[in-house]
Amino acid sequence: MTPNNNGLLYAIIGALVVVVAGGGFYLYRMDKVTQLPPTPIEVTKPATPIPAPPPVAAPRPAPPPVGPAGPSASQLSQARSYIADARRFGAAGDFAKAESALQAADTTIAGFTETAEARREIAEMRTERGQLAPLINQARRAIDRGDFATADRALDEAERLYPNARVVIDARHDLRAAQRQTGPSGTQDLRVAILLTAVRAAIALGDFGSADRALDEAERIEPRDPAVRQARVELTAAQRARHPR
Repeated sequence: MTPNNNGLLYAIIGALVVVVAGGGFYLYRMDKVTQLPPTPIEVTKPATPIPAPPPVAAPRPAPPPVGPAGPSASQLSQARSYIADARRFGAAGDFAKAESALQAADTTIAGFTETAEARREIAEMRTERGQLAPLINQARRAIDRGDFATADRALDEAERLYPNARVVIDARHDLRAAQRQTGPSGTQDLRVAILLTAVRAAIALGDFGSADRALDEAERIEPRDPAVRQARVELTAAQRARHPR
């Protein structure tokens, strides 16, 4: 090989060395770039569950309220005393005093059923039927025993209150019929009626002597009159009650 050919060969070999060295350096640099550390991936942990609140016990129901104690024995006695007064005033027609007594009973025991019942009864007394019933009953009892004077006074009072009431008119007719049937003499009937009225007034006063004398006179006029006989029974009973054996 000529010297020129050797130089060309060495030049080619040098160029190859340079290429190989440069390529190796390039590969070295690329390997440094590609071998970067991996980026860490953050893993999100699941959230910790919030614990449920502990069960709360239900509140106990409140105890029922304690009711008021009932009225005492003394309160009952006092209220019933006021109620009795109210009925007595109502029967006498004094409704203002009757209401005052009922209000006193209300103050003693509020909402007392016996007070309410008495108030209804006294309210009934204010009506026509309530006011007339005692008078008509009094007149009819007097007619039955032949005490026509007492019957006449009771009917006079009833007619003053309600002159057109049917019960008053009927009782007046019954009184007149009884007077006609008792005896032939109207004057005689009136005398017996007056004597019987005197007898009962004397019995009420405890004057049994005067009652007996008036009754003796009535018996001389009408010895068989049922009213006279009834008066004698009443006088005897009153004397026995006054002087028991």
